[in-house]
Amino acid sequence: MKRKYMLWSALLFLILTSFIFLPLQTFLVIEPREYEDKPAYFSISKDQSFSILYTHSIHLSEVEEIYRQTPANNIRQTKLLYEDTAIGMPSDAEGREVFSRTKDGRYAISNMDREFPFIDIQIGQVVANHRLVYDGEVYPLKEYFKEGSIVRMHFKKVSLFSQWKGVIVVGKR
Repeated sequence: MKRKYMLWSALLFLILTSFIFLPLQTFLVIEPREYEDKPAYFSISKDQSFSILYTHSIHLSEVEEIYRQTPANNIRQTKLLYEDTAIGMPSDAEGREVFSRTKDGRYAISNMDREFPFIDIQIGQVVANHRLVYDGEVYPLKEYFKEGSIVRMHFKKVSLFSQWKGVIVVGKR
């Protein structure tokens, strides 16, 4: 009887441990590339878009890059919104993309299908003010990472243990 109890206890322990250490949930992870700091985990649904919003350093206008998660857990850029076609911004679309003006006068490139395994971002020190926008919430990246640092944004399966070690940012699933 005691042996059976110990066997069941060990089995239960292994199951609980596996739930803690096995990566089961997919998050948008933003982690520093140059220094040791905690990553930020954003719980973003597969069917929801998210965007990176920043102020362009040359013409000082807002730029919004809109993304989605792919089935392969890559990042797909679907749209680009901006206010000025000056230096550093496109003046037309490529391939099947569509270049247009929005009702509020901004330029838009839609129907984009640019896929990336990750995106590196240098957190602006002076002007850029990089922000992640998801589900109506705005998350200023400089609140999570040092200004001027480089971070990597990618989708990743994460264990409960890793979530406990990182900065969990509220999101909906």
